[in-house]
Order: sequence, then C-alpha cells, then structure tokens
Amino acid sequence: MELIEIFIVAMSPSINSPGKFALILEDTDKKNRFPLLIGEAEALSIGVALEKIKTQRPLTHDLFFEVISLFDAKVDHVWIKEVKDNIFKSEIVLKKTNQTEELRVDSRTSDAIALALRFDSPIMISRQVLEEQRLDMDIYVGESNRTAYSAYTLEELERLLQNVLAKEDYQSAVRIREVIAKRKNNDK
Repeated sequence: MELIEIFIVAMSPSINSPGKFALILEDTDKKNRFPLLIGEAEALSIGVALEKIKTQRPLTHDLFFEVISLFDAKVDHVWIKEVKDNIFKSEIVLKKTNQTEELRVDSRTSDAIALALRFDSPIMISRQVLEEQRLDMDIYVGESNRTAYSAYTLEELERLLQNVLAKEDYQSAVRIREVIAKRKNNDK
C-alpha cells in the first residue's frame, strides 16, 4: 500500500457545522486537498502546536507527548488509514529509541495529528483514501479548464466562490473574494 505524506495548509471554523473546525490537508505535490472536520478542543490543540505556543499548563496532547517521551519513545508517524461512514480512522505509530519494532495505537485522526505535530512526525495517508476524499479540483477550474482568475467573468467568480465555500476551502475563497473586490472597484 502506497502511503503519501500530507500537510496542514489551513484551519478555520466550519460554516456548515457550527462548533466544528475544518482542517485542510494537502499532499506534497499540492495536487490533492481534503477537509477534515474536527472539534473545538482538538482545533485548539492543533493550533497551539502549529504556532508553537507554550501554555501555562499542559494540554492533553502535551501530556501524552511527555508520557511517550518518558518511555523513551516517539511518534514515528500517524497514518490516516480509512474512512467509514464519513469518519476518519487513524493509527499512531510509536517507536522506542534505537528499536525497529513499532507499536500501533488506534486513534481519532484529530488526536493523531495533534500528537504528530508535537513530535514533528509525518502525517501519512494511503493513496486510495486520499483519492476518495480529495476535493474535486474541477470546482476550481470549471468546465473550460481556465486556471487564471482573470479569465472568469464576475458572475463566474461568484459561482466559483460559492463552490469553494461549500467545500470549505477558505484559502481559495479569500483569494477569489479579493479578485471579486478588485474587479468591482475597477468597474466603478
């Protein structure tokens, strides 16, 4: 089974699921993206790890980092292995220092990612799961395969904006909004 490393490219509150956050993950080739809905506590923990913020008291994932480290082990990688009924299933793969034996622990994907960030460990996904979950990139280029925003009419840009918002791709939405705002200002 081919595993592909993925990275976090964005995180923001979910429009479609109040109280949840959309974590946007992308492969190393920047060709495939997919959203992962996570809870508020996990979003906080992931945000703290991404920004390398030191809290006064350890968060749950900080505590697990310390416990794993005390046993002379580390998170080798996390593996997003499958999706069943729209729920991502993952494993945390642990290794003791100077040993090749792996210990695998079933985990919620958001917890696995929060730990991987603390250990600076890779986040992996099988190619099959990535291809099943990836965003339909056709919503970004449309039927005409145009890739530059300047090639779109204002109406097409507004439809494209609605499509990327529905997919919770907020980075693209910000860029499209900027293009729309500039276009409207130039039309005045």
